[in-house]
Amino acid sequence: MKKIIFTLMLIGLTTLAFSQAANLNGVTFGFGAGYNVSLDKTYDYSLTTDASHNLKIQPLNKGSFVISSVVMIKLSKVAFDSDNNKFVKQSQRPTYNKLVKSPDEGDKKKVSKDKSWSNIMDHLSINLALDLANVTQNVSFNKNISGGLGIGYFFTDYVQAAVFYDISRVSQLRDYVVANYADKPIPNGTTGNYTSLSTSDNNLFYNKTVSGLTFKLIFSLANKKAE
Repeated sequence: MKKIIFTLMLIGLTTLAFSQAANLNGVTFGFGAGYNVSLDKTYDYSLTTDASHNLKIQPLNKGSFVISSVVMIKLSKVAFDSDNNKFVKQSQRPTYNKLVKSPDEGDKKKVSKDKSWSNIMDHLSINLALDLANVTQNVSFNKNISGGLGIGYFFTDYVQAAVFYDISRVSQLRDYVVANYADKPIPNGTTGNYTSLSTSDNNLFYNKTVSGLTFKLIFSLANKKAE
């Protein structure tokens, strides 16, 4: 379900971004680093080293430090076009100047009223991140690095702070194994009990979809200048 929601969000925001391509400041690439907090519980598994080989389950730390590559779609400077009742690029000078220089005080007030919103929009960016590294205190995380979709705010031309909704895949023991064999040996059905665990064993493990929030500082490599 989470994967479906994330996919729909990705399609929706990406479609919105590219459908408004004329009002964007271009696509920019860069790198980000920050702290991820998982919204789901995950566990690490091991077998005791004695002859019984009992299953031990340990909850994993929900926090980790991540480094990502980022594709940024930076929103451009905007002004309010009262003729079409929408925001447009300030570079569309004829329309913008018409509003600013209009003898109609109503137009001038409209531009003034929406100035703060225009300034905020000028700093926003839609971001798509692919995690390159995940540093955590956990000894064994069995995490397949993924990425997320987020929105950021540029403090300078090259640095932004951003928040992401992330999706990743984590190898976890199947529920029936945990329910039946916690603190017990796991029978392998042939020669007795398991003496080691492997995440490639589909009889024991599956890939769980895990969601999380990540807060990052992002550095862009080259920004496309507004026209």
